[in-house]
Amino acid sequence: GDGDATAALKGGPNALTDSPIYRRTFVAREAELRQLQTAFDNALSGNGSLTMVVGEPGIGKTAICEQLTTYVSLRGGRTLLGHCYEEGSLSMPYLAFVEAMRTYVLERSPEALKDELGAGAADVARIVSEIRDKVQIEMRPSGDPEDDRWRLLQSVTSFLRNASSTQPMLVVLEDLHWSDKGTLDLLVHLARNLAGARLLIIGTYRDVEVDRAHPLSSVLAELRRASSFGRVTLRGLNIDEVLRMIKAITGQDAPWGLAEAMYKQAEGNPLFIQEALRYIVEEGMMTRQDGRWQSGDALAMSIPEGLRDVIGKRLSRLSPECNRLLTVAAVIGRDFDLGILSRMVNTDEESLLTSLEEAVRVGVLEERSQVGGVHYRFTHAFFRQTLYEETGAARRIRLHQQVGKALEEGYKARLTEHAAELAEHFSHSSDPSDLGKAVSYGETAAQKAMSVFDYGEAARLLERAIDVQEVLDPDDKAKHCDLLLVLAEALMPAGEPLRVYESVAEAAFSLAEALSDRARTSRACRIALVALRRYGAGTIYGTPAFGLWAGRADRYAEPGTIDRVYADEALAVIMTAAGRWAESWSGRMRALETARQLDDPEALFYAVRGVLNGDAAAQHKKARLELAEEFSKRANEGVTARTLGLVLTTSGNEFLASGDREGAERVWRQMDELATRTQDSYIRLQSLVVEGLLHKVDGHLEDAVAIGERLVVWSEELGSPIMGRQFATAVMVQPLLLLGRGEEALSLLPMAGQLAGAQERWGVRLNRAFFLAHLGRRAEANAALDAIITELGLTQLLDDAPSGTLVGLLETALLSGNAEIAGILESRLDGLGSMISLGQLTSFARVLGAAAALLGDREKAKDYYQQALEVCAKVRFRPEAALTHLQLAELLLQGASEPGASRKEEADVIRKEAMEHLDFAIAEFQAMKMQPSLERALRHKGLLKA
Repeated sequence: GDGDATAALKGGPNALTDSPIYRRTFVAREAELRQLQTAFDNALSGNGSLTMVVGEPGIGKTAICEQLTTYVSLRGGRTLLGHCYEEGSLSMPYLAFVEAMRTYVLERSPEALKDELGAGAADVARIVSEIRDKVQIEMRPSGDPEDDRWRLLQSVTSFLRNASSTQPMLVVLEDLHWSDKGTLDLLVHLARNLAGARLLIIGTYRDVEVDRAHPLSSVLAELRRASSFGRVTLRGLNIDEVLRMIKAITGQDAPWGLAEAMYKQAEGNPLFIQEALRYIVEEGMMTRQDGRWQSGDALAMSIPEGLRDVIGKRLSRLSPECNRLLTVAAVIGRDFDLGILSRMVNTDEESLLTSLEEAVRVGVLEERSQVGGVHYRFTHAFFRQTLYEETGAARRIRLHQQVGKALEEGYKARLTEHAAELAEHFSHSSDPSDLGKAVSYGETAAQKAMSVFDYGEAARLLERAIDVQEVLDPDDKAKHCDLLLVLAEALMPAGEPLRVYESVAEAAFSLAEALSDRARTSRACRIALVALRRYGAGTIYGTPAFGLWAGRADRYAEPGTIDRVYADEALAVIMTAAGRWAESWSGRMRALETARQLDDPEALFYAVRGVLNGDAAAQHKKARLELAEEFSKRANEGVTARTLGLVLTTSGNEFLASGDREGAERVWRQMDELATRTQDSYIRLQSLVVEGLLHKVDGHLEDAVAIGERLVVWSEELGSPIMGRQFATAVMVQPLLLLGRGEEALSLLPMAGQLAGAQERWGVRLNRAFFLAHLGRRAEANAALDAIITELGLTQLLDDAPSGTLVGLLETALLSGNAEIAGILESRLDGLGSMISLGQLTSFARVLGAAAALLGDREKAKDYYQQALEVCAKVRFRPEAALTHLQLAELLLQGASEPGASRKEEADVIRKEAMEHLDFAIAEFQAMKMQPSLERALRHKGLLKA
């Protein structure tokens, strides 16, 4: 009769065997499963990969992963499983990976584990504490956070690769839509290093919960670029598949009307079908007679309307004691420890176990035996969510308090490890002492997250602590300010600099100012200035926001302090943006002198970066080169990766500008290694900029343009579009000009200036004048040139302006036919022919040669051109060498064709020499696709032949 379902609910001796409705069922999905099996077969051959299994809640993501696990086992592989948890449940940095690795660590022998961990044992032990219990490890002291972070990611990756070389491995990471930032960072790093590994990574997530603003969205965009990335999308079952599923559960064919009703209610969602069948059996609408299921005519009309509804109805059929225990468990979280639950319920052990067994039998819970105790897990998040949301608010608050106290008692020896859970539970309380605990535990958990470089998780915990602090004591400005300052420091490496300076640092500054606390106000200013630069790079200097924060920093920074270094350097870059170069240089050197007196490597390298950044007047070149030599070789312990990367970038620029390509490439190799080691987004962007610069020097102009386009796309994905566009402009515009795409280059100039309130900098206006002159729009170029000289003052320009700026002005004057300005600038730059301008990416000597030619001094022009060829050969500067050959040919032809020129024999020799220069230039222009210069050279050659 209908006693089978009742026996299952009450725990009959053969309940699990006799009641197939409570068994897990898997139907259809054959194509999707084959795709995953093929991915693992490829991994067996050393072609590791990452595949995402995607679909709505209950669609069967876990079920298909379980089927794959069976396949992996049959193929001699090993499966590691990790979960992400919804907010309010278990929380820990890199939790999904920690959970997966912990199982493996506990089962391996110490000797095998030590071999597989290798040199990264101490780093992996930072997040998997069980390693320290099995292997003797000397923990490494923390250093640069970005460097340590890369080492951690690399060590975990190496560990998993090594483990998979012993036995092919499947790592399943469930519910990535709930993942912390650290888990996503580790996933991306691992995905980049799967080549040659016998390792398949499967991630599952609910696509309905991942919109464009979700953290997982940008990660997926980056992962999709990898050839080893795959995606399996699960849709609802069709009616035929629903029929197959019902038959698999009941063991017999089902009425078409029942399958159709279930399909329509939830579009073939497998979890709904399974739960709906269980419900109608438990309600007696479907009974088993002589081994077959019998149902009434109105069965299809009795199916609940939605998944939440059917789950709620099923839960209501459990015994009152079981429901009471499940309600408490739902407050603890998706996973819960038997010991913690028993501390919270006033019931004897036998009754407790009986109720838990009841929930396990009907598929609400699953039991997991682990080292140290028994754990339970709701089989699906919907069970936990339904129970939690059906609990009244007042009862939930009381239960959260009780959970917090039970956790404190149960984990008193490991409170730091469970600080995030404790903070969450105590934050629901209305008791001041509990709220105080919530703030304290939240800070502890955030510090722990930052200690393992999961800054996104740290920011989330701190934001929660700030909300609780506002309820606890809204008048404690000092505490609120301190929490905001730590939050700002966490948000920076988490990739949210815009939010730091716009809101978090602003709020901290206001509180510190109200407290008349100079130390806190200065710290807020320093954080805001760094955040502004991270968001907008050099473009930010002309904005009111940067001026505001620089002024605040200047007002509050004490003499002889780190804050003074940052304030003076910020004021200096504002002076540069305004064209007040002498004041800027003095400010930068003042910051450097202060930094040299302090015992703070980060502040010192930061000041050096300021001195080396951009260009400088000729009289300061020697000092800058000496600084680049010193700090590109100096010990950098205690310096953040980002600051070190900037010093290496600018040092390389200085070497190349002085004609030392070998020195530049030596330093840039260090920067590339740093970018690879840390995976810091800003350093990687800088490395790409340097790659583009070298492409320009080598004449690979289209490759440089492609890098500029990559910079735009990548920086937008990283959340710093302004900075990326500025970098892209620096990389792209010169190649576009040389390729004959001048109008396109001109249109890119405003790209970097799209910040609120930003004034267009004189440097952008100079570039525009330069491009207008190149395009033959002389009147506009001369007008722009005159405006710049009038605004900045010719005397100031000649005395203080960076030499690269003067070369840019000179070349613009030459192209515009402005002999008067060209003469003044040529005289000022005489003697600097060995230098290279990275701004215009030109040889000083070539431009000075053109100026001398315009002014009628051909011998001086010829000497300059010869010097330009020597410099270009030294640094392998291909486009400039070709242009110099062209201009030298033009100089020779001009001399040979003027009235009163040498006799015919000498003129023929000169024309022959000019032809040789043209032939060289033409071949190079063709190879580099420098169309405007090629056409110009071909015209001269045609005239010569004629």
